[in-house]
Amino acid sequence: MSGRDLREWTIAQVRSAMTAAMRTDPHALDALAGWNPPDLDPHSLSFLRTARTLTLATSAALSTVLSIHRYGRDPYDRIVCLACGIDRCRTVRGVSDVLTAYGLQTHPVDRPEAWRLADAWYTKTAGHPVLLSVESFVEGFIARPATSPPEAPDNVLIIDRNTGALTLWPSYDTDTLASEYHNYKRGTL
Repeated sequence: MSGRDLREWTIAQVRSAMTAAMRTDPHALDALAGWNPPDLDPHSLSFLRTARTLTLATSAALSTVLSIHRYGRDPYDRIVCLACGIDRCRTVRGVSDVLTAYGLQTHPVDRPEAWRLADAWYTKTAGHPVLLSVESFVEGFIARPATSPPEAPDNVLIIDRNTGALTLWPSYDTDTLASEYHNYKRGTL
């Protein structure tokens, strides 16, 4: 696996952990911690209360590290880590090895989750629910409103299949959007 591909895999793992934590209902965790089962020791109870925040903070910190250790072309037109100046970044490799050792799995976004994310975004943007269609493509989902809200005319959302990240795009046809999104993720757009 190339250094750039390894970084993309590592970013997907970190975002997956962050997405799983964001999907977790903090009120449900508080209720569970408040239940205080007798066989749960104080350390486990404390971890249960802070697990969501800890996961979000750790994921955000790793995302920051990975945003600094990104690949691009050096003055000699070689693909290298722009922070380290080498082709196989030790920082990305180290983070990747740790995530692999702990068996972190990505939890891809499915169509219902893509619809939920798009619905929440369009409802917040328009101030009311918006009728949506959701199309699948290899790297994600395209959410198109039946009627574009004035705040985002002629735009559609793309929901990343691996991370749940939302990006706003012009209202192109599906094949063009899929191609443009692929280039965007590879940093060639």
